[in-house]
Amino acid sequence: MKNLIEVSHVSKSYGKVQALRNVSFSVKQGELFGLIGPDGAGKSTLFRILTTLLLPDQGSARVLDADVRADFRTIRQSVGYMPGRFSLYQDLTVEENYERIRAIYEQIAPFKQRRAGALSGGIKQKLALCCALVHAPKVLFLDEPTTGVDPVSRREFWEMLAYLRQEGITLVVSTPFMDEALRCDRVAFLYEGEIKGIDRPEAILKQFSEILCPPGLQRKAVDKHTPPIIQVDNLVKRFGSFTAVDHISFSVERGEIFGFLGANGAGKTTAMRILCGLSLPSEGKAEVMGFDVRTQSEEIKKRIGYMSQKFSLYEDLTVRENLRLFGGIYSVNAKEINKRTEETLQRIGLYEEQHTLVRSLPLGWKQRLAFSVAIFHRPELVFLDEPTGGVDPATRRQFWELIYQAADQGITIFVTTHYMDEAEYCDRISMMVDGHIRALDTPDGLKHRFNARNMDEVFQKLAREAQRGEHAFTHTQTEQP
Repeated sequence: MKNLIEVSHVSKSYGKVQALRNVSFSVKQGELFGLIGPDGAGKSTLFRILTTLLLPDQGSARVLDADVRADFRTIRQSVGYMPGRFSLYQDLTVEENYERIRAIYEQIAPFKQRRAGALSGGIKQKLALCCALVHAPKVLFLDEPTTGVDPVSRREFWEMLAYLRQEGITLVVSTPFMDEALRCDRVAFLYEGEIKGIDRPEAILKQFSEILCPPGLQRKAVDKHTPPIIQVDNLVKRFGSFTAVDHISFSVERGEIFGFLGANGAGKTTAMRILCGLSLPSEGKAEVMGFDVRTQSEEIKKRIGYMSQKFSLYEDLTVRENLRLFGGIYSVNAKEINKRTEETLQRIGLYEEQHTLVRSLPLGWKQRLAFSVAIFHRPELVFLDEPTGGVDPATRRQFWELIYQAADQGITIFVTTHYMDEAEYCDRISMMVDGHIRALDTPDGLKHRFNARNMDEVFQKLAREAQRGEHAFTHTQTEQP
């Protein structure tokens, strides 16, 4: 079978940063080829070169027998590209974005009049895939296409890829999920701009297990002899006739790492926004650090930390300037800001990058900085909304080491995640299904209760009970009383 992609000794630099160094590989017709590696390894740069959006400094690359330099127009007519950030027009409807690929389009047809910006992550992902297929490409490039969506949506997406492969499309996919890497025919492990190995995924994961499959973390049990820091009783949130959060009750202990899990549309982000004082409940009661979310939301905001999926960092400021700015916003005194800035830079390993603009940092470094900003004022409680989306297993483990350090200092962690290996790091986990809390226990307790080998199996079993799925209201729409 002939090669549809041939890369020979490709190198690319951005100033002093060597993004790719002497990269060579080939992809056969009909192959499902994976690219894996740490954040900043050069995967996205390689995708941009192969899709003719970027020129290599050295070496050559050919796609469908066409050179990426000389024949870029020919290549663009025959390939599809789904970049890491969905290439959608947020102000167009689903139907306006794409209307031709029926096999996949039928799954998103119920939302054809909804603005793309108001869709959940899972539906955005399917729509972006449709857009990449609109011109019937022979090769499809997908740069971390399932980042930010739940395990059920990820499985559905890979079923779509299997269908496309049967249709004869050659696929090149990068992913931070190792279970997805195992679905590929072959994978290339990219590290610091170089390909360290190309083989069957099982062989690569074994050879580079220290980076790709790091060991788990252990933590001592939490002392439960203090009043809970969060107490929720029969909390309800409605948007018109739609009930996003439906009579949920739970508590979170001080010093606990509490996982708040659920599929896209389950209601977890809506509930978190209420607990952060950003949205009012329709019914029920919730107290955070003893303050009522309905009448004392401003007091809650002063005392919590919050890290959203889209980091609240200033990209045109340096690492140090961001820390100092947020210290001032949180009313930390000037002397203490200086002290905490030095301590933070050392702790998160960014001291040598303190004068680097945030926009030029790798994603994993930005995540470390964003978390440090969220706890700079030493809050009692921090909310983390999918904080590790899009980074490799080793970087995620390093991030969770920072979470454990914060918890050991007495900070309570309330976290959502779509990585089920991270769910194992939590003290307790609640599982939301269709606005209800379907189960709440320790990871081991949940696995025992649902006769599951791991948290992914627990999630899959509970998600199958969901009725509303992606039809759920998204909080980006206008709230109604």
